[in-house]
Amino acid sequence: MGSSKEEKEGEKVEYPTFQENWEFSDLVLVTKQRKFHVHKAVISMWSPTLKCRILDLNNSSELEIEEGETLPSDDVLQLLQTIYPPNKPINEENCENLVKLANRFNMFELLRRCEDFLIKNKTPTLILLVFAQDQNLSKLLSKCIDYCSKQSIDELKKTMKFDKIAPQNLCNLLEVRCLKMEKKLKRSEMRSWELTCTLRAIYESWNKKEGACVTHRKNGMHQENCNECLHAIRRQIDKLCELALDNPSDQSD
Repeated sequence: MGSSKEEKEGEKVEYPTFQENWEFSDLVLVTKQRKFHVHKAVISMWSPTLKCRILDLNNSSELEIEEGETLPSDDVLQLLQTIYPPNKPINEENCENLVKLANRFNMFELLRRCEDFLIKNKTPTLILLVFAQDQNLSKLLSKCIDYCSKQSIDELKKTMKFDKIAPQNLCNLLEVRCLKMEKKLKRSEMRSWELTCTLRAIYESWNKKEGACVTHRKNGMHQENCNECLHAIRRQIDKLCELALDNPSDQSD
């Protein structure tokens, strides 16, 4: 069996190259560029689509997998090295090609792993939104819609592939954006009401005992020419302002 060596976390790892018969291989995947020696059991476990085609082979040990569309041999090799031990890691370089091949052959588990990788490691931009849409990655699509809804429509229109967004997904994006704006408006209204109450309390403090010094508190009214009264009012205003500042409205989306 041929193998290729690559470094993984400082250690050299050997991945199979599938160039020749090895370890009881019993199937040859055929593309226009090259052949890959694999195992029916392994391929069948990963892909129900290829499993059905393997069952229809009769006595043949070769399976054409291109069906009219040329598959780059490097992409097929990356796919096989990912599903075969020692399982080549999914990374930014191979992930999108793996997604396309996983969709082509209905490799649902590989598709799930690729989607998880993209969700954790890629910024959910509008370009990624279109990719998720085209490749039926529903979880990634939802994350991208939520992220892109924070941008204005003018900003989104300037982004490459804006015109590629499916009408339904564009509607979903606009709906999420509207809901966020409504929520933000309600928070602003609540904050405005809180500040109005604070200002009213400050105004009313001029006519309360809290706004008078010890000497004039007996009369229940402050004296504007009394420094102690003015200091008492200032302390009361500072207290109300601190309460307002300690309870800011949540401005996050």
